[in-house]
Amino acid sequence: MTVSLRRQRVRDATLRELISVSRGILTDQGAEALTIRAVAREMGMTPPGVYRYFDSHRTLLDAVVVAVLEELTEHIVSAVDHVDAADTAGRLIAASRALRNWAVEHGAEFHLSWFVSSPDEGASVGRARRQVGRLFADVFSGVWRDYGPAPLPPEQLSPATERPARRLLEQLETELPSPSAAVAFTRCWLRLYGMVSVESLGLTRAIGDDAGELFEAELADLARTLGLPATALGTGR
Repeated sequence: MTVSLRRQRVRDATLRELISVSRGILTDQGAEALTIRAVAREMGMTPPGVYRYFDSHRTLLDAVVVAVLEELTEHIVSAVDHVDAADTAGRLIAASRALRNWAVEHGAEFHLSWFVSSPDEGASVGRARRQVGRLFADVFSGVWRDYGPAPLPPEQLSPATERPARRLLEQLETELPSPSAAVAFTRCWLRLYGMVSVESLGLTRAIGDDAGELFEAELADLARTLGLPATALGTGR
């Protein structure tokens, strides 16, 4: 092994450890505690040593967010891959439950990765966020092909609903086969994401829902809206 390769391996290992330590501080103490000085102290380094890897607090925070979102994406992909490719309904249900389960178990990281943003955050954060939404759009596309198009009432398919749906797909850098599909996906994604966000903050547990029954009720309603078979809800719970 050459000296340069050895040094790169050491650097990469230190970088991974810095991100891991930063994530631990975030989880245990909150976003306000995540500072360059705090990370340096946990690592046994000096702040200038940390700055050799991250030139600002923002780039450190971005690296943690990207790592969190990549883990979330991998968790959802793993859940979907355990369902037969032909069972598009089951794959959507599995993806939805995987998103919920991960978010509930990693509430602090989920909140940081989706809700803590600023104008100076790096492009890598946007890419990592888009890959989660794009994954759901891809799964939804299979459902729409096999079970749709679900009939939408006139008030749900109008310029007022098509514009934000088109904008969402532009942000995700993906496509769906029709305006109806785009509107249906947008409404489903917002309902699902909204429910998961509320539960990840602990608000449903505060009113006695410790097992995610409200999420399951919402998921069942979405399944009925899309015309999915009742057997799909038995997948992966």
